[in-house]
Amino acid sequence: MFKILKFQENNIFIYVSVLLIILLGLIFRFYNVGYENLWLDEIFSFWVTDPNLSFTETFSRVKSTESIPFLYYYLIKICNSIFGYDPIVGRIFSAVLGFSSIFTISILCKKFVDNKSYLLSLCLTSLNIFLIAYSQEMRVYTLTFFLISLALIFFFNLYDEIGSKVLTKNFFFFSLFMSMSIFSHPFSIIILASLVCFTFINYFFFKEKNQKINISLTIVSILTLFFLFHYLQYVSLITDTIDWIKQPDLKFYSNFYFSKFFGSRLLGIIHLVILIILSFYLWRKIISNKKMIFLFIMLFLSYLTPLVYGYFLKPIIFPRYIMFVLIPIILIISILIFYLENKNLKKFLIFLFIFINLGNHLTESTLKQFFYERGKFKPDFDAAFEIIKKSETNNIILYREAKIDKKPDHNGIVLSNYVHTIIKNKKYEINLVNRDLENYRGKVWNLCLTLPVNQCFKPSTNIKVLREIILQGGIKLSLWENK
Repeated sequence: MFKILKFQENNIFIYVSVLLIILLGLIFRFYNVGYENLWLDEIFSFWVTDPNLSFTETFSRVKSTESIPFLYYYLIKICNSIFGYDPIVGRIFSAVLGFSSIFTISILCKKFVDNKSYLLSLCLTSLNIFLIAYSQEMRVYTLTFFLISLALIFFFNLYDEIGSKVLTKNFFFFSLFMSMSIFSHPFSIIILASLVCFTFINYFFFKEKNQKINISLTIVSILTLFFLFHYLQYVSLITDTIDWIKQPDLKFYSNFYFSKFFGSRLLGIIHLVILIILSFYLWRKIISNKKMIFLFIMLFLSYLTPLVYGYFLKPIIFPRYIMFVLIPIILIISILIFYLENKNLKKFLIFLFIFINLGNHLTESTLKQFFYERGKFKPDFDAAFEIIKKSETNNIILYREAKIDKKPDHNGIVLSNYVHTIIKNKKYEINLVNRDLENYRGKVWNLCLTLPVNQCFKPSTNIKVLREIILQGGIKLSLWENK
């Protein structure tokens, strides 16, 4: 591990401190990774990645239900084929990538400066509460973050490469990982645009012309255009129905999601203010390092692009969609702190950032779960099944109101698939009955979700409601009797 990170300082305190922080990053990402059940978006991911489907059927499900591309779902589908169709597989996939990102960000930092700033970037990535949270979800964002960090590593390897040979290892891997990141999430195009802008600035202001980079960016751009041509044909059918994202109000411009990224408004303000102050104070050092200019381009476009799109077309910006903006934020802070000539100020800021990011976990479930029972915020299906097991009937129904427009009821389909899988994998003695109540007589439990939108319905037939229980995460459990 230390050989990979190329430690240059034989200081036992640094070795032990960094190792402990890496260990905490590992524990926080994997411990209790399956503690909560899936939430609705994850349940859709689980349904799409059924290993029993053909690749064509999987693609059809992606097209009909998801607004992000296909790559992530195929990767999870392969994992499910190897390890079994279980929700924990997708969660562990994210945790592995989240932990791996700790090292890719620190390695990327080494591409910008040759000092110890990569150790601070390693610590900040390892302890970041936002990255940890999404390392425990079966969604695409951690994969995209990881692929972008890999693409940037090989881009700057290619940037520094000497020799006229075009088709090198760095050329291949940059093109591969940059394309994969775009195939995982369309917002990755922002990174491609940042690299193109960086290349233009290098050419017009520094008279640098890198043929290998120009060719690789051209190839990736052409692939992206082909991809967008097919992607936009089906995604518009889904995104037209997504109206829950709102364009940020003026309050957004006081923290730029830093409160989300770092766990609280106070910590967000500290990170944002110090980043701004250091940027102005050390601007001469920044512009003397041409590679650093890219980080500011990426930071700027990561916010500007979705904001402008939202003002002119429809709102699309959301914290997890631009999670990759943490890459320039963490790297800029780490690098600029080590640019400081005042050693005492440098040591103070290093201690401050590690201390507040570590201390943040004292108020979060990441650390509190070792001493107290962890709260549940996602739908608690297991608690519902335990209630059903101990009740007078073990029959359960997922009743849905008949759709007038004749379109598939995807929410009901994916929920039924997930509930059936939990019952099967955990061997609950529960009978999932058909949603048609007309020919059913007796008592039956109905399970529905009240969040994020109320999906609970009661049939118009003569059903007597005996009990109603609201559980964590918006699960509503109702005991019905049909005579």
